[in-house]
Amino acid sequence: MNFKTKIVMILLSSLLLTNCKEEMKKCVSQSTDTNVKLYNDLTDQLIPYFFREDYLGEKKYFDSLRVHDDDLYIEEKTKAHNEIFNHPEKFCNLYIDSTKSKNTYFATSSKNFITGHPEAHINDIKSRKELLKEFSSNTDIIKKLSTRSSIKANQFNLCTAKVLDLAEYDKHTNECEIGVVYFSEIVFDPSKKIALVFVDHRIKKDYYGRNGIFKLRLHDNYWEIEDFMLVSTS
Repeated sequence: MNFKTKIVMILLSSLLLTNCKEEMKKCVSQSTDTNVKLYNDLTDQLIPYFFREDYLGEKKYFDSLRVHDDDLYIEEKTKAHNEIFNHPEKFCNLYIDSTKSKNTYFATSSKNFITGHPEAHINDIKSRKELLKEFSSNTDIIKKLSTRSSIKANQFNLCTAKVLDLAEYDKHTNECEIGVVYFSEIVFDPSKKIALVFVDHRIKKDYYGRNGIFKLRLHDNYWEIEDFMLVSTS
């Protein structure tokens, strides 16, 4: 085997190893309702990347946390994620709070701003020009981000979690829990391919919670998170 052939073999072997690296599976909603599909695709990404590792149940404890190895952590989490993917018997519960209030935190926390009006929030996010560059700065943005979506648990069809209405929470207190979430209405850009959504997530038993505005872009029939802005955390 000459030198050129050896180099080609090494490159091919390296490429094969790279391609064999396990990637985290994603659940692409097949809903024909644009809003329902967006909320499903968004939640599919929020569960592993924004809602902590609780959705993995007992598998959320990794060796990499003990040795502080980031690469190993990604490998272990990806494997644990894919092991529960499409296995409902392993799912933890995610509760949808769609009826408690008509407003989101984005509206009710206006007292934290000098003017005391919900419109003041737009001044806080204007600094994130990339977040809003496809959207006109008008009160419709604030109105939609301040209004809670009415989407229900039975409109979700996820591959890594069981979605229940918050009204059922007391029936499942001994079961694995991801937390409680609610969404704002969706703000679309003129093309209907870019969107903003306010998301609030909390863990009742840990008194933990945070919320933020997520920007999504429709790509290959999947609403991918492109950017986000954290609004509050506790």
